[in-house]
Formats: sequence, C-alpha cells, structure tokens
Amino acid sequence: MPDQRFAEIIAFAHEAGHLKHTPRTGWLLGGVRNGESVAEHSYRVAVLAYVIAACEGANPERAATLGLFHDLPETRIGDVPSVGKKYVSTASPHDIVSDQVADLPADLRDRIVSAVDEHESAKTAEATPESRCSRDADKLECLLQAREYQREGYTELDEWVRSSAEAVSTATGKALAAAAMDVPPGEWWGSFARAVGR
Repeated sequence: MPDQRFAEIIAFAHEAGHLKHTPRTGWLLGGVRNGESVAEHSYRVAVLAYVIAACEGANPERAATLGLFHDLPETRIGDVPSVGKKYVSTASPHDIVSDQVADLPADLRDRIVSAVDEHESAKTAEATPESRCSRDADKLECLLQAREYQREGYTELDEWVRSSAEAVSTATGKALAAAAMDVPPGEWWGSFARAVGR
C-alpha cells in the first residue's frame, strides 16, 4: 500500500488530467467543432504568462504557475461559456480548488490554492504583477486560438479576437495582442520553410 500522501497526490493528478478531456465550450458558440481542451488552453497560458512576466519585469515562474493552475476548478464545474455565466451560479474558484486539494500535504495544498486565488485577483486593487501577466496570457491565448480557428475557416470569431485583444492590460500584453492581429498563425513555420528553401 503506497504512502497515503502519495496516493492523494496521484488522485489529484488524475483529476488534473481530466482537463485533457474537458472542452472549452465557448468555441461552440463560434461554430468550432472539436475545439481545444481546457488543458491545451492552460498549457499555452502558462507559456505566455512566463513570457509576458519576463518582459514586464515580474516573476516569470510565478506567473507561469498561475497560468498553469488557473482553470483547475473546471474539473468540477466544466467550462461555463460567457453567455452562460449570467444564468449559472457556481462556487467560487477558491472554494472549488480548496476542495480539490483538501487531502494533499498542507504545504502543497496551500501553494495550489494560493496560485488560483492570485490569478483570480488580477482585476482587483490587490493584483500582483504576476496575476496581471497571467490574466493577460489567458486573454492572449484566446486571441491566438481564435486566429488559428479563423485560419481553419471558422468565420464567426471576430468577437473573440476583438474582446480578447481589448481585455489585456500590461504594456507587453497590448503589444503582443497587436502583433497577433498581424502575424499569421502559420508564420512560425513559414519563415523557417522559406529560409530552408533558399
């Protein structure tokens, strides 16, 4: 029988893995079928949070941690799209994540709850630079994903692009959002292919 602490961590890891199968439901409103999972979204949020924080002079590791854990509560409540939030009441992210990690070792539990709480504080007066970077990364990731879906032929996503670009608050986030409007989603490999073909 494994040490109970490790058994609880494994149970938590299985729950976190459920985000790989939890769809980001808002894309259905734009006609996207088989859209990304919450885990796919969270991965790029963490990468972008790291980059934004590094450019902003904030702590990149902390910002990436906030981005990585920010949607963890969705294993319990799913992804409620923006149009549903007016009609659906859910527990606070703090309450949900506190339940999710209740059986973990105290230090680990407190770190994860703190990460979710800090991300959630991004629009408050107590916001840390890292929480603002993480929130900007969340919005920027949505903008990038919308642009990628547009490339695939989905035509009802202009509102995602516009609202995501307008939601960023840091100087770096705004500059990246502006660049995301101009740089085609395939540019990362197109420029490589052009260089190799010379």
